[in-house]
Amino acid sequence: MKKVTSILAVAVMALGMATFVIENGASEFDFLNDISKALACSDCSAELPPRGTTSGLS
Repeated sequence: MKKVTSILAVAVMALGMATFVIENGASEFDFLNDISKALACSDCSAELPPRGTTSGLS
């Protein structure tokens, strides 16, 4: 009985680790997708005010 419990515990742990790795991989792909969207912006040539200044808002 101890051997069955041990095997079951290892199987559950392996399943949990696999789920964790898959979820982290999915979030990694989301992160890469966000970066590629930021690099391929549609209005990159728009004139932006320098940092630290306001754009006419008071």
